[in-house]
Amino acid sequence: MTAMVSTEMISIKNELFLKWANYRINMPFGSVNKKGRFIAAYIYPTVIIALIVVVIISVMLKYSKFGRKLYAIGGNQQSAVMMGLNVKRTKMQAYVLDGFLAGLGGFLFCLNSCAGFVEQAKGLEMDAISSAVIGGTLLSGGVGTVIGTLFGVLIKGTITSLITTQGTLSSWWVRITLSALLCFFIVLQAVFAAAKKKNKNK
Repeated sequence: MTAMVSTEMISIKNELFLKWANYRINMPFGSVNKKGRFIAAYIYPTVIIALIVVVIISVMLKYSKFGRKLYAIGGNQQSAVMMGLNVKRTKMQAYVLDGFLAGLGGFLFCLNSCAGFVEQAKGLEMDAISSAVIGGTLLSGGVGTVIGTLFGVLIKGTITSLITTQGTLSSWWVRITLSALLCFFIVLQAVFAAAKKKNKNK
């Protein structure tokens, strides 16, 4: 649908939007530059919004009935049906929540870039999967936390920054490193799952 509007990069020129995008919240601490001038540390509202969403979803998954249903269905859908859970309804609610969060993420992304492009988030699905897996989420379902995924995002961001600031390495090394790390954690999950199943059978 966005491609029907334009396939070219669109710069956002709305004054209110740009005001939101450039707004900074100054912290009471900072650093002193070479000229002896104090520069306060700052944080963008987009970061605060993202952290608030992390806390809300984390609490919802841990303490609400809906959250427990998601874990139950993710762990074993057939068992969830036998427990009397409405699997179709819960999955539909999960997809609606997913759509809302994707839309919110897109809005925050636009606040960061101040532009719109039909392919600007292309490839980020790999980043989302790798961050979740690195953070302890099982691809088989039923295990994982939002806080763990947050740490996965921070680890991914650290790796990206180290490779980018190094300067001599190609940007493709970011993808290669993340893919290798993803494969390592998937193999690790498979080993732990096999060991758990073996102990259970004993």
